[in-house]
Amino acid sequence: MLSGDARWAVVCGDCLAVLPTLPARSVDHVITDPPYEAEAHTKQRRSLKDATQRRGAVNSGAVRYADGALPFPAITNDERALVGRDVARVAQRWAVLFCQIEAVGDWRECLVTGGLEWVRGGVWRKPDGMPQFTGDRPGQGFECVAIAHPKGRKRWNGGGRHAVWTHGLSHGHGGGGRNEHPTQKPLPLMLELLSDFTDPDELILDPFAGSGTTGVAALRLGRRVILIEREQKWADLCRERLRAEEDGSTLAARRAGQVPLWR
Repeated sequence: MLSGDARWAVVCGDCLAVLPTLPARSVDHVITDPPYEAEAHTKQRRSLKDATQRRGAVNSGAVRYADGALPFPAITNDERALVGRDVARVAQRWAVLFCQIEAVGDWRECLVTGGLEWVRGGVWRKPDGMPQFTGDRPGQGFECVAIAHPKGRKRWNGGGRHAVWTHGLSHGHGGGGRNEHPTQKPLPLMLELLSDFTDPDELILDPFAGSGTTGVAALRLGRRVILIEREQKWADLCRERLRAEEDGSTLAARRAGQVPLWR
């Protein structure tokens, strides 16, 4: 998918159809944020409605939809099994996937069945995560990170540090304006993850690209990247963001027609 001197590619298509076409061990790492389970989508919808009613708006930096519903379906068990199989097949080194805590065991089973060795579950801690508006139970201030690797010697750049990454939602856009995607990950979070798990010039695959934040972080750190995104509007946004990053600009500046100072 990458030819010549190309540093990135965006494929508009369903990863369930695209992943099986990739050769075995064709990428160095898979780092991605798949859709969560139906339960999480329901909780998100309820929380967004509560936030809108009680505070008038969601001020976390994410896009606010009028009905609070996420505009894409939850992942199914069958889809997770297919993704886990192909992630295990194509990754030479690390497989790093965001998930809710209830799904860590499911992702572990799928990745191990695919042939990877389970390493551990990590945590993205969100200091400014949405509170529990009902007040009758604790809020959820973190998301989990499933971490697996082919069997054999492992290496990462984090030394003996814990698999805990602390980044707020409110600084997610990285200087490019407000978040464009409803589940967009903070750019500082992705920069730290890629710094920890990958090395310069390695090839990273994100089969659930969303708005392309993995790609922006990859280019900024001197990595190469392939993004797969099913929805055309998000695939177009990925290309916009990567072209801006390639030019040393931002999405907001590019849209405003500002010419970068360097290329």
